[in-house]
Amino acid sequence: MTIANTPEIAAKIPETMPDGTPLKPLSRVILDRRATSHFKPDPVPQEYLNAILQLASQAPSGYDLQPWRFIVVKDEQNRRRLQKAAMNQAKVGEAPVVIIAIGMKEETKRRADEVFQEAAQRGADNPDAVQQHERQAMDFLEHIPMNVWLNRHVMIAFTTMMYAAEAYGFDTAQMEGFDPAAVKKGFGIPDEAEVVALLAIGKMRPPDKPYPGRFELDRIAYRERYGQPWT
Repeated sequence: MTIANTPEIAAKIPETMPDGTPLKPLSRVILDRRATSHFKPDPVPQEYLNAILQLASQAPSGYDLQPWRFIVVKDEQNRRRLQKAAMNQAKVGEAPVVIIAIGMKEETKRRADEVFQEAAQRGADNPDAVQQHERQAMDFLEHIPMNVWLNRHVMIAFTTMMYAAEAYGFDTAQMEGFDPAAVKKGFGIPDEAEVVALLAIGKMRPPDKPYPGRFELDRIAYRERYGQPWT
């Protein structure tokens, strides 16, 4: 792998929004994010797009196998083609950037040795235990549906990317409404891939969506066991 150390990555990540405004704190990022319905054509600067992708690449994954791959679609004609495969959702054609997030079934397994060897070289694993840990990982993946595992882990990186974009002052729309076969055919995606989601990134065309509300904690959180009141 040709991945820099964390300080090297941090040095390449912008510390402000494009206009110099300080980044939002994480609490505001989570509370402010909305699924954007329509986008302005304003471009996303390459430096910030790189940062969003770089931060997504740092997401955790099972055994650190990093099964995600991202296809960055910026060309207008390509976005229009993607729009047709995505139930003709207008935001796919409007947003200056749309990310196709996919997970790789076999490629993830083929690259496992590279992942474990890299971890050992960096002191994150015992070099004498690399083969054992790799066998454990491969055995686990043989006993779980790969599409389920891929969706779990690709969505962690996908969500990281969505929040990174929000922190930098960009708006996003996550989408699961698309024809996976059409997306694969239109963008040269291998058969083994699982097309997980699409993410449009850009600047919102007002009005913003009102806050739709969320369940209170007493409706979703329990103490020690299901049904035991949280508070």
